[in-house]
Amino acid sequence: MGRLGAVTAAMMMFAASGEASAQCAREGEELCQGGQTYRCEKTGSELTPIFQNVPCAVPSLSGSWVGSGHQSPAGDAGADWAIAMTINDSSASIDYPSLGCGGSLSQTSRDDTSAEYHENITYGQDKCIDGGNITVRFFKGNLSWTWVGQADGQPYNAVAVLKRK
Repeated sequence: MGRLGAVTAAMMMFAASGEASAQCAREGEELCQGGQTYRCEKTGSELTPIFQNVPCAVPSLSGSWVGSGHQSPAGDAGADWAIAMTINDSSASIDYPSLGCGGSLSQTSRDDTSAEYHENITYGQDKCIDGGNITVRFFKGNLSWTWVGQADGQPYNAVAVLKRK
């Protein structure tokens, strides 16, 4: 099979794998999709992800993560506060050190690169809103973190980027 045939076959395998959502930003960039490596190469005037037949490391959500959350609308303690989150295979916890509260997280869904949790504030209940929902997504080595909840009928939301500790 010539180079054009190999490229065509690789493109067909990529499309058939259901990973066609991958986007190439620059030539030479490597993408990890479904545990396999794709390299962005010029094909005509387009950048195309080409299957490399090399496994890639699927990122892990497990670990300790830290960052600063920003809440809207601002609470009594202000709009910005520290977050420390620990994710394991079977459990997760959250700590808001600057607010003096934290607790356990019940996982409601999870895949290789994202997870959703329901928050249960177990200490400092008078300082934090209990019962919020947290979503994390692994992106470029960090976690994109969102929180949604309500208190006294008022909706609140918060966002953060957490870095591995």
